[in-house]
Amino acid sequence: MSSIKKRIDKFYRKPIPNDITFEDVKVVAEYFGCIVKTGGNHSQKVVHIPSGKVIPIPIHGKTVKEAYIKELKDLFDLIQN
Repeated sequence: MSSIKKRIDKFYRKPIPNDITFEDVKVVAEYFGCIVKTGGNHSQKVVHIPSGKVIPIPIHGKTVKEAYIKELKDLFDLIQN
């Protein structure tokens, strides 16, 4: 199984794992055609230009909180359909 497939499967596991890092988010978001931008201090943004969606993700430590993973999953579902 490829690395990207493993990361995508990790996103869609139930319950949502609490060890998803920002690097995982960046790789998967870029795979789905999103742009990852650095915001101000301690924040990043995942931008999908065709849909106009912007998801700000605050960074505190190495992992991303569950609420932001849910938002990203909704965006990835929208892109796939």
